[in-house]
Amino acid sequence: MICRAKFLRGLSASASFVLASPALASSPPAENPYAITTPNGVDEEDFVEIGGIRQWVTIRGEDRANPVLLIVGGTQIDGPGAVLSPYVRTFQPWEKDFTVVQWDPRGAGKTFVAAGGRIGPDLTIERLVQDGLDLTDYLRRRLGKAKIVLLGVNFGSTLGVKMVMARPELFSAYVGAGQIVRSRAERERFGYERLLRLATAAGDQAALADLRISGPDPFREPRDPARVAAFQKAFVRYRGPVPANPMQEALSAPHWTVADLTAARAAAVRNEEVLGRAWGESFDYASLGPRLSVPVFVIQGEEGTSAPAPMAKTWLDGLTAPKKLFVSIPGAGNHALETHAAAYLALLNQHVRPVALAAERRPGR
Repeated sequence: MICRAKFLRGLSASASFVLASPALASSPPAENPYAITTPNGVDEEDFVEIGGIRQWVTIRGEDRANPVLLIVGGTQIDGPGAVLSPYVRTFQPWEKDFTVVQWDPRGAGKTFVAAGGRIGPDLTIERLVQDGLDLTDYLRRRLGKAKIVLLGVNFGSTLGVKMVMARPELFSAYVGAGQIVRSRAERERFGYERLLRLATAAGDQAALADLRISGPDPFREPRDPARVAAFQKAFVRYRGPVPANPMQEALSAPHWTVADLTAARAAAVRNEEVLGRAWGESFDYASLGPRLSVPVFVIQGEEGTSAPAPMAKTWLDGLTAPKKLFVSIPGAGNHALETHAAAYLALLNQHVRPVALAAERRPGR
């Protein structure tokens, strides 16, 4: 059962700074750059009771008639605890064509803050999948939709596929934005071999020396800080694009404060300890298939290493679904949703939005 809980707005860190400055305090208030003013728009930021706890959900769009797009997961890390809800500016252009829903699951983001910075024993994949399904039912009722589009990124792609497998009738399409289908050890080896190939092609002796120190598995326990540091030095030379000012953007978002963001980072660390390590090393990735009963679109960065595109394509090729499409975005890496947001939206509009609209028009929906 889900019911809404009133959210009392707090001052953001940027607002606190403005009020503390005498020179700025007398200035007229700036227009809210995130306000949605269209007649049929929706702009809701609330805690919603899901699975017995208050969980942070934002619903934003310029026209309620548009398809609903629920984003599950984040890009800061590959595992649980990552959220994208603070990055309102990045996804604001998407709100013209979709009603964009961001969710901070139990143990993550502002939901972690509301729980007093505690993570209980119920942080499991099964519980998170059920929470996602309960949220989907809530969104369908609240927005008057028969089905919604589900987008999963990184750990969220595990939850997303499991949600679709459990209740396919709730979804018009599934989008894998960073589809993880192999263990961390396999993905890390892919990343190492990619770096070795690129550094060799560039004649980059410094990077090659670092990779000799790191070896192919610098993150295996017990970690050697020198090996990890050497790998990171090589990695930053050849990684895909990353967002320019994520902290600045997050602090400009409604309802987010420095304290919230600090807590969200701590939540990601705790998630890794409680769930992420086991998921990354021993989850049965073969259970993500072999059949999905909704159209499946895998759209992600060509240079990604958290969710390598070749692995995702192999998974999709072996999947049975009513419709399948794989698109890799050239030049994009692990943060394709943010750094190539316009290109990503264009692909959603070209391939996914028509499927979602058709599902809404289908008789007997």
